Amino acid sequence: MHFELRKWHFGILSSTGTGHVNPLIALSQELKDRGHRLTFFEKPKIAGRVCQAGLEFRPIGTNKLSFREKAAQGHAGFCSEISRLRFNLRSVAHDIENYLRELPSAFMQAGVDALIIDEIALAGPTIAQLLGLPYFIISTSVPHNFGWRAFPRHSGHKHSTSWCSLLQSALLEVSVLRMYGPIRWNLDRWRRQADMGPVSEMPTTFPALAQITQMPQCLDLPRKTLPVNFHYAGPFVEKAPRPSVDFPWDRLDGRPIIYASLGTTRNVQPSVFRMIAAACESLELQLVVSLGNRFEPELLSDLPGSAVVVKYAPQLDILKRAAIVITHGGSNTVLEALFEGKPMIAIPIAYDQPAVSLRLARCKVAEVLPIMRLSARQIRAAVTKILHDPSYREAAVAIRNQMQAINGSARAADVIEEALALYAVTQRANTRDEWLRDQNNDPLKHAVTSCTSR
Repeated sequence: MHFELRKWHFGILSSTGTGHVNPLIALSQELKDRGHRLTFFEKPKIAGRVCQAGLEFRPIGTNKLSFREKAAQGHAGFCSEISRLRFNLRSVAHDIENYLRELPSAFMQAGVDALIIDEIALAGPTIAQLLGLPYFIISTSVPHNFGWRAFPRHSGHKHSTSWCSLLQSALLEVSVLRMYGPIRWNLDRWRRQADMGPVSEMPTTFPALAQITQMPQCLDLPRKTLPVNFHYAGPFVEKAPRPSVDFPWDRLDGRPIIYASLGTTRNVQPSVFRMIAAACESLELQLVVSLGNRFEPELLSDLPGSAVVVKYAPQLDILKRAAIVITHGGSNTVLEALFEGKPMIAIPIAYDQPAVSLRLARCKVAEVLPIMRLSARQIRAAVTKILHDPSYREAAVAIRNQMQAINGSARAADVIEEALALYAVTQRANTRDEWLRDQNNDPLKHAVTSCTSR
């Protein structure tokens, strides 16, 4: 079927996390190359990163509503956990309210006519419905509607079994596809004020034109059914180089590299990095640690084995040289490691990481270790096993070959363009039908017709 290729101005709703920003930048670059206009609407934190990639940026959240409550500090305990949960829920609700207040007018002023919404940009679909804009949902990791739960024997993930921790996971692991408790109540309250139905009705009353995941199908679990508007793509790979990162290349001594990066979204204790260093010390390997701006490198300057510790590493360049990657199971590092055919050790901590690790274990490209009761001995055993068993690298290379043949950014852009072309045709048809109905219901027209028929 032939569709008219119209050029659109996309508003991009992301989050500030690297695992969300990088894929959306890559997809936006592909769409820009096809003649579309792309503008990110986010907190100023990522402005430099977006503009360096050649994309437009408009700051949001600079005039935040007052939110003076602070998270509880001090020793862990029941009261502290409840206070922290309360703070996190209020913080999310405040972010939603700020975005609902600022984004509609910002979109209209910018002339945005379609939205690309990160799965965790919770206010996105509601704003799309309010303005009548077509929108797409992008899952940068395991799609949230597929479920993020993974049993320990499959994923290696073990977590606190306290009811408060379980409640926190249930209430805070949310997306535009799944929302629970106070977060959904707050959004529904705003929607009622705008004469809109509950958010749970959106899949039928105002659905996304498509949900697209950059997770390749070869990495997912077998599925009998999929949502009708769902599309696998593959990793969204940036065309332009990333910002340069200072790195002490002269400290690499020629030994095989183990690259350890445990993400930026959830705190990891320095003791985990110390365990990793202790595990690698007796092996003929050199450890490179990227802290993700979580700690100052000086805090871990005494790691054994000539480890190289930095706030940020030039990840794509290091991955090309690495023999093994130690990761928390975040989708950004995992997909980039697989794109280079690298086996991994996954230490899942929270959110989607257990679900990602489950898929790595199933594909036999990784050993998965629990964060609770983690030890240097366990890490050393996993490193030794991967080094001496070529099947891990062979499996990783097989997935790499499939992923590199896909071109996920182009596939996702094709889905978006085709869906919008069909949408435009449908809109024109609806407008024509509405005009015909108006003509048929026009009293003056009926009077003229009656007179001329006499």
